[in-house]
Amino acid sequence: MDVHEGLVENVRLIAAGRIAPYLAVWGQILREGTEQPLDFSAQNSAGRLTVTAAGATAGTVRNLSQQVASALHRVTAPGGGEYVHSDPHVPIQYDTSVTPPRFYQPLSFTFAQP
Repeated sequence: MDVHEGLVENVRLIAAGRIAPYLAVWGQILREGTEQPLDFSAQNSAGRLTVTAAGATAGTVRNLSQQVASALHRVTAPGGGEYVHSDPHVPIQYDTSVTPPRFYQPLSFTFAQP
């Protein structure tokens, strides 16, 4: 599996001219949230992350998406905070505007600070 940061310009091809599975990661800089109450009861959103899973079949994309969600959702980051799988929850799509065509699914995450 290949990983791209942002725009995907070239994809690796495998057997029969199909694309190799890949992830495209679109991140934002993290920012400090608003001040917390003394009991730290409010979570703040400090940025977003979008990871697009793409592949030659819907099954490949479904498996990649599940792996990404499992690896990122509610896992504590160094220094505190966590990524939370968030809206919009977009179903698997099929893109015929690129060659070769491919299935893809964008996954959105919000970085929540404790």
